[in-house]
Amino acid sequence: MHKYELMYIVRPELDEEKLNANREKVQDVITQNEGETVELKHFGKRRLAYEINDNREGIYTVITFNGVEATVNELDRLIKLNDDVVRHMVINIDDKK
Repeated sequence: MHKYELMYIVRPELDEEKLNANREKVQDVITQNEGETVELKHFGKRRLAYEINDNREGIYTVITFNGVEATVNELDRLIKLNDDVVRHMVINIDDKK
């Protein structure tokens, strides 16, 4: 297993209920695909460096998790299908050391 970090930005107009459901769904995908969540950080609404899909702001979430390649592939696939997510990035923390 490797240690990964997922950062994703969702549309700023999401209410708290949809935002929490979105975060839970991401965590469920991790656990269902041989992974485990280590840490979840909510950074809240921030101004974007540049406009993305007519949005000047976004709600940031960072999840640190342990997983295998299949975990990352499934996460990437499902996040791309989610219309609420405007940007995401998964990095392997083990490679950074």
